[in-house]
Amino acid sequence: MNKQQRRMVRLIAIVLVALMAFSAIISAVISLAYAEEAIAAERNRCTLTMEYLEDEQALRISQRLVYTNDSDFSLDRVVFYMPANLLRRQSALPYEEDALLQAFPAGYLPGGADLINVRADGVTADWGYQGDSEIYLRVACALAPGESCAFDFEYYLLLTENAAFLGLSDTAWRLSGFYFSPASLDEGGEFILNAAQSYTRYVDSPAMDFEAQIALPDVYLLAGTGAEESAVQGEHTLLWTVRAENAFDFSLCFGKRFREYRAETESGAQLRALTNVRGAADKALSVAVQAVDDCESMFGPLPFRQLDIVQAGYAPGALSQTACLWLPEDVLRGDGDALAQTIRFFVAQQYFGLCASARPVSDAWLSDSICEYLSYLLLEEDAEHDAYLAALNAGVVDALQMTIPGGLTVTSDASLFTAKEYEIVVKDRGAAVFHELRTAMGREDLIAGLRRFYEMGSDGAVLTEMDLVDALDAASGGHWEKFLTDWVFNIGNYVKQTIDWLD
Repeated sequence: MNKQQRRMVRLIAIVLVALMAFSAIISAVISLAYAEEAIAAERNRCTLTMEYLEDEQALRISQRLVYTNDSDFSLDRVVFYMPANLLRRQSALPYEEDALLQAFPAGYLPGGADLINVRADGVTADWGYQGDSEIYLRVACALAPGESCAFDFEYYLLLTENAAFLGLSDTAWRLSGFYFSPASLDEGGEFILNAAQSYTRYVDSPAMDFEAQIALPDVYLLAGTGAEESAVQGEHTLLWTVRAENAFDFSLCFGKRFREYRAETESGAQLRALTNVRGAADKALSVAVQAVDDCESMFGPLPFRQLDIVQAGYAPGALSQTACLWLPEDVLRGDGDALAQTIRFFVAQQYFGLCASARPVSDAWLSDSICEYLSYLLLEEDAEHDAYLAALNAGVVDALQMTIPGGLTVTSDASLFTAKEYEIVVKDRGAAVFHELRTAMGREDLIAGLRRFYEMGSDGAVLTEMDLVDALDAASGGHWEKFLTDWVFNIGNYVKQTIDWLD
């Protein structure tokens, strides 16, 4: 073989190697695309088309929900939540007496959903409400493991003037818990039906992809879960479209007295504020931008690349939902430190609870205890360690000195608490537990452990207590189950000491 022939052989070999490498890359890209499509196909999909009936204070809603039985059990029905029906009768409301007066200052008026029709795969379905309230809807449907069904719901949603989670105020229409969402299944194949709570999440539903459309007069501004788009539809009318992927809940809020303000984080996440309180937007956005920047440095990108802060009354105070924070006017106008702490807590919830989620009632502390502690840790990122200690002690020491009846612990089922007890035990004492954990394992190892914990649940998997232990162990190289167990159950021992200051 002469020199020219050898050169040609080498050239052909190089070309073949390049072609093989290129083929491998293309195959990997195609496989990744199919994998992403498969993941998206496995999630439930919810589409909402809404007709705005301003004079009737109502919406007419057409909802399609494509539900997949991802369990190992054959189902003869699917159970759906409709939290809006808590408003149908006063006896079903989740509020304690003082919050009830705040929610309905002019007296209780019924609202909720009037269901017109239900279809399963295009056929009129056998359905009925179950339980004393009308928040659980049973729809007959035979589904083997892995099978899907398209459910269509037609209903009117009646809103009343109130400061509840769903209703009207002077500034906004608030829509939370206004659609039918499927209940999750437990390990035995039974649907999880939790009693409603006013102080923490209770709807145990799998993550879904959402798309909603509503036409509104162009004097309205809208905020919701995910990304909002608007397009002109006729004279003085805008068609709003809101989309969100892999979300555990979905909310909308729109009003015609808002002004819109915008900000951007270091990573490019978009923040909006809708309010008519002069000066409140700059204050709220400044804190939110810093909190998002700090969370992104600890845990990675904001799960939803837009976060809306909306002036919207809510009886027990502020309310956080996926990609959207509702802040009452008095919170926006109030003490700056309290506003900042509220926003920090809600930004942390975008990661723990509203993205990476645990059981919202049986394991509520895996969201709210973590987020309450992170609200102090985020303060420490912006200020000195002494400011962190001062805020932590002001927030939790009184709770550590109280005796709570009934043997309630940080990890108790949320349904066992009153609103005040939940604040004291799960949030305040829970924050103290994580402070003790940080003291024992070190700040950086704790943050690394929480990041691992978040990543475990960021794909929609339901997190458990052992996931937290595994994440802490992997991040630190230690064994933290006994330490954590001792503190979550025995933090009441602070009462027997005279703790005036946590170091």
